[in-house]
Amino acid sequence: MLENKLEKMEKTLLQATKDSSAKNTKDLLIVQNRLYAQLESLSWLQRRLSIQGQLPPLRGWATSPDFLLKLHTHVMASQPKVVVEFGSGSSTLVTADALRQNGFGQLFSIEHSSHYGKQTLDTLIAENLQPWVDLRVGELEAWNKHHLCPSDAEKPPFWYPERLLKAIEGIDLLLVDGPPGGTCEFARYPALPALFERLNPGAQVWMDDTVRQEEKDICQRWADDYGFNLEYYPLEKGLGILSRA
Repeated sequence: MLENKLEKMEKTLLQATKDSSAKNTKDLLIVQNRLYAQLESLSWLQRRLSIQGQLPPLRGWATSPDFLLKLHTHVMASQPKVVVEFGSGSSTLVTADALRQNGFGQLFSIEHSSHYGKQTLDTLIAENLQPWVDLRVGELEAWNKHHLCPSDAEKPPFWYPERLLKAIEGIDLLLVDGPPGGTCEFARYPALPALFERLNPGAQVWMDDTVRQEEKDICQRWADDYGFNLEYYPLEKGLGILSRA
């Protein structure tokens, strides 16, 4: 009887080892495929860009290569005259490059961090892209209008200073990649309420990081409240695009 128990235990352990090995192999393939997709996107993006230097690091909190490739392709194809982004960085450089290749257009880049704003500005100057970008920097301020953030939340809602949005009209593309999610719950919600009246009829709104539920909830609320069609794209960090029919 003891031998039977030992044999049964051995078979169980062997099967568990096989199952674990199969799962590890599957997980490794998923990671490998995701990494390949980003390297492939980066390769195609570098072919499209006209910059002489290198892009900032595109890992961690930075925008992913697949998003940047889609953004550069869209800007060159749709040829927007006015682009607004919340959160500067690699997307600023990529958008400005596409505008320069188009030969017209203006990017208004809204940033809350003077540190990251300076990094972005230095890169733009080095690549002679500064004329295509109006970079505006200002610390976040209390947002006193409607917000998805609960009234009893630990962190009250904050947003970019209203003065940074002065004289921005006729927006064709709105990119939302800030402020940081840790600012408050649903931190990016004010983007559309703040600029909805300034969007052109055919404008699109792009929300990065829709692998996170908060960003999805914001997108759905925008779609419901402002009459947009909403489509998600399975990029590394997710992308939600709102547009009108």
